[in-house]
Parts: sequence; structure tokens; C-alpha cells
Amino acid sequence: MQHLTGLVVFTDLDGTLLDHDDYSWEAARPALTRLRKNDIPLLAISSKTLAELRAINSQHHLFAGLIGENGGVIDINDDIRQPGPPTATIDAARTAIAKAISVPVAGFRTSTAAEIATATGLPPNEAALAGQRNCSDPLIWAPTAKDITLAGNIAREYGLKLVKGGRFYTLCGETDKGAAMQTALKMLQKAGKLPTGRADITTIALGDSPNDAGMLAHADIAVQIPVKHGPVPTLDLGGKTARIAPAPGPDGWNSTINSILDDLSQTPTSITKAR
Repeated sequence: MQHLTGLVVFTDLDGTLLDHDDYSWEAARPALTRLRKNDIPLLAISSKTLAELRAINSQHHLFAGLIGENGGVIDINDDIRQPGPPTATIDAARTAIAKAISVPVAGFRTSTAAEIATATGLPPNEAALAGQRNCSDPLIWAPTAKDITLAGNIAREYGLKLVKGGRFYTLCGETDKGAAMQTALKMLQKAGKLPTGRADITTIALGDSPNDAGMLAHADIAVQIPVKHGPVPTLDLGGKTARIAPAPGPDGWNSTINSILDDLSQTPTSITKAR
């Protein structure tokens, strides 16, 4: 397994490592165990809040680093960076959108735990953690195509963007998962978790939705996890081609990670790295 030195894995959670319906990662346990045994850092990179990610990690101890709110906040070894926008900007944009469009608009930041639980299917305690947002806000609404266009235009007026994730449209800053991944690599190098030279590092990224495109485009090995319900979306990876996992969620995650590790450990030169 000496060829796995310098390998690091970034993964989206909902619909990728976590099952879309029950949020279980159990089917990915074999690959997760293999990563841990080979000291390969696994980083969560998600639209979830830092509070949510910390709660998951304190219970399951899966991740060497946490990247929340679509790249807006990064926590590695308690070294915390927040490249995302101020909460006041997020709130002002959401208020402007609510005044302009044809349907009611709420955000996680201004909703109760019960309301978030209804929208997400999360239990109330986890829904409360999902509401602890600093630099992004998933919208709870039922928009028309015109509403989505108008909301996106308003978001840009505030220096924000409206990103479609697996379930929600989220107001967030110009930071994205791809940029956060690059910052996280430098933080891991600083912490002594990765070699100091970028050429000595191989990145794997796994995601399932359009807000994962930046992360996948920056990865040496990109993996698109099929969505569990509906057609597989076409992701703009800047001309790069991603592997398509053979199954949705943790099943596809598990088989694809194991396949990649097999390739890298047996024939490392067979993996073409796209810088």
C-alpha cells in the first residue's frame, strides 16, 4: 500500500456518502475502514453546517477535516477558516428575494427546528444543528422557474449566488467546494498530514449534484455518484470526465473507492492525474 502515500479523499455527504433517504453510511463501512487503516485522510465537504459535521464526527470519527456550508467554513485540527460571506449579507438577500417572488420564502437560519425537520426529514435535534448557519442559507420554498431566475439575479446583486444542491437551493458566497478543497490541502500540509509538494498528492473527490462540480473539477480523480431518485445530472467539470459510480449513495461510494484504491496500490501509473 506504499503507493497510497499522499492520497486524500474529499466527499460530499447527502446522497453521496450518506443515503438520500435514511442518511445511513453503513454500506460504505468497508471502504471507510480501508481508508482509516491506510492513514488516508477523509474530509467531509458539504452544505451542512459546521455544527452538523462536528456532531456526525464526534459520534462516528470518520473525518480528518470538515468543510461546511459549501466551502464557506473549514475546520481542520481546530484551525478554522471562514471564507464565506457575513450572515448579515445572507439575511438581506433572503429578505429581498422573499419580497420579490411569487411564493413564500423561508431560510434555515430563520426557521424553527420543527420547520427544518419537516422540510428535511431530520429529527428535531439534528434539524436544530442544521439551522446554525453562518455563511449560507438553504431556502424553503416551492418556486417557479421564473422565481428561481429572479432569486438568482437578486443573489448576484448582493455578491452571492443561488446554488442547486441535492434537495435545496442555497444562498451562498462566491466561495465553493473547489476553492475550499485547495485551501484544505494547504491546511493539511501545514498540519503535517500530507506531503509538502502538490505533485506528491493525489486527490479523490466524490459528489452527486451541481454544487459538487467545482470540487470534482479540481480533483485528480473525480467520482460522480448517481442520484437515487431521478436522472443523473450533467455536471460542468470544465471538460474533465468523472467516473460514474455503479450505484447511488454509500453503495456506489464503497465500490468506487475500493476500485480506485485497488488501481492505485497495484498499478499507480494507470491513474491519470488531471491538474
